Amino acid sequence: MTKFNFEEVKKKAVRLADKHLEQGLEEIENGEGVVAVEQQQTERAAEPHGEKAAAKDDPKDAEPTKGVQTYITVSMYRRLSDIKLNRGETIGNLVAEAVALWLDVQEGKAKVSEVI
Repeated sequence: MTKFNFEEVKKKAVRLADKHLEQGLEEIENGEGVVAVEQQQTERAAEPHGEKAAAKDDPKDAEPTKGVQTYITVSMYRRLSDIKLNRGETIGNLVAEAVALWLDVQEGKAKVSEVI
């Protein structure tokens, strides 16, 4: 007869719960999951209707997207989060805007000057 080892079962359960939690946090960071869907629905309701909204909702006009992940310092994340709250946008949208600007600067299509 095999003895029941509560500690072993507990450790396995904790590891499994940690794994699920990490996956859920990654999905939230990447704009996936239920939280992101609810947030996107809220954003869509707040968007103005018109040419820009129509182009965004029209699949033939939409360029395919690709999710990326990177690591930033906690202080940078806090700054980004403050801007997110002030502007009412997602962190994903802010990062996409920053990457687009960076690419334009790298390709000589835009210049960045220090704002004082």
